[in-house]
Amino acid sequence: MISVLLADVAILMVLMVIGVPVALCFAAAVLFLVLVGDYGSATFLVPAGLGKISSIVLVAIPLYILAGNLMIHGGLAGRLVDLAESLVGRFRGGMGIVVVLTMAVFGAISGMASSAVAAVGSILIPRMVELGYDRGYATSLVACSSVLALLFPPSASMILYGWVTNTSITALFLAPIVPGLILVVLYCAVNQFLTRRMPIIVPASVPAREVVADVANKTKRASVGLLLPIVILGCIYGGITTPTEAASVAVAFAIPVGFFVYKGLNRRTFYQAVWEAGATSGLLILLIFFAAMLARLFTMENVPQTILEALLAITESKIGLLLLINLFLIIVGMFLDDASGILLAGPMLLPVVQEIGVDPVQFGAIMGVSLGMGLITPPTAPILYFAGMIGKTTLPLMLKPTMTFIVICYLPVLFLTTFIPALSLALPRLVLGYGG
Repeated sequence: MISVLLADVAILMVLMVIGVPVALCFAAAVLFLVLVGDYGSATFLVPAGLGKISSIVLVAIPLYILAGNLMIHGGLAGRLVDLAESLVGRFRGGMGIVVVLTMAVFGAISGMASSAVAAVGSILIPRMVELGYDRGYATSLVACSSVLALLFPPSASMILYGWVTNTSITALFLAPIVPGLILVVLYCAVNQFLTRRMPIIVPASVPAREVVADVANKTKRASVGLLLPIVILGCIYGGITTPTEAASVAVAFAIPVGFFVYKGLNRRTFYQAVWEAGATSGLLILLIFFAAMLARLFTMENVPQTILEALLAITESKIGLLLLINLFLIIVGMFLDDASGILLAGPMLLPVVQEIGVDPVQFGAIMGVSLGMGLITPPTAPILYFAGMIGKTTLPLMLKPTMTFIVICYLPVLFLTTFIPALSLALPRLVLGYGG
């Protein structure tokens, strides 16, 4: 049966590489196992899929996606860029820091890396090029910063991981924050180093009074939108709502802000935001349906135990096993989006890491960092290619800065998150009294 399972995984990966929609790739993998395997009647798979997509937890994801889309079309992205630029954009290399800070904040609001690239990248990449930044570098920085969306709450990736592994979502929202903040600091520091020789146009100095007035004005313009993550997290950690109920609050907050405060929403843009959120959510639910079926089959075939035995055959060292798991997750992230990677790898690997003493909440942070790194790691790098489309550039022009960010910023954070449990468990323990 091992050969059949390997063939099934190969079918899954090949279909993804050639561009077949991910949900159909999972469906093909399920169909192959049902036809080749000895399961008798396969009717048990449909309840397995329906049981997963009927979970109340999953309602949060389309609601958070909708809230993010409403803020995008409502005009928040431009206000965030203006605020960040007024704060740190006045000195050499400052626009690079603007990118990192804006992507971190907007990623927290939208919950998805691709949304952050589309909304913020389309504004910031042309602006950076006008100021003398290399186009390949500007696009690379936008792509690499966009994966911060996986690490700052409310993260759709953490909701999916919590749901598929029965782990506390409130704890998972907190777990990747410290790794995310370290990444922000490293990105900003490396940006200053990489841009030191670029022919950047530095804004003329102005009196401090004008700077303060400009910052105050831009803060006022963006302040209402910046309240959204505060409202969400305040409701959750204040014990007022569950994460799913907080998603409803987020939508209820975003609609009047978009219509009456920022005035970016009208009948057309509201319909567009709802349509895009519905299309994204529909594809995600379909993906979850088939992924749940595949997970059920893999569980019946003892795939997690087989993976553990295979890894132990290579090394019995905990450090070695964790490095191999990280490598596997990075490769998964190179071929799949973060949601697909979590649905595929989460149920398989959680029993493995628990066997070697890794807490499920810490593993959630590890998955977020590892899959995020895969999304920007060539040669596949789905987010990198998407950013290249937005920035109108090619992979060769983005390759050098991207690999610099990966090696100097991402790898150290991945190692820290993997081998220092307190990095991801400190906040859950402090805020929630988490005992894992």
